[in-house]
Amino acid sequence: MEPMDAWETHENAWRPASRPASPGWDPEDAEEIDRLRARELELAELLVCHQYWMTFAPGDVQAARDALKHHREQEPASMAS
Repeated sequence: MEPMDAWETHENAWRPASRPASPGWDPEDAEEIDRLRARELELAELLVCHQYWMTFAPGDVQAARDALKHHREQEPASMAS
């Protein structure tokens, strides 16, 4: 977000690396990123706090979330596309 100077590792570094100077973000980009991050937080809150999760016993919520996260891996190959 902020402008940064270019840098380069010293000659004896085990893995040489470098980065060019960055001019930073313009105000419109910074504003858009802030808006998108706020929206991401809002949506994450809706998912995590959704009433659906109250239908599970407290000890079963994590397993249910994991099953939902990996549901495509459990579908037959012919259905996943």
